[in-house]
Amino acid sequence: MNLGRADGVIDLSGSAGLWRRVRVSCTGRGKAERLSEETGTAEGVEKYLIQFWPKAS
Repeated sequence: MNLGRADGVIDLSGSAGLWRRVRVSCTGRGKAERLSEETGTAEGVEKYLIQFWPKAS
């Protein structure tokens, strides 16, 4: 699933902010850096995945 840029706020308070684990990964950072040096700001090159695991009740 690709939602693109999220301009709104994502509310994660449904679990009272208690998270067992949060993992963030990103691809395309090197390519974005090269393109930014060559042509200015690189749009749509980096992709992020953020995963949350709630703490057990």
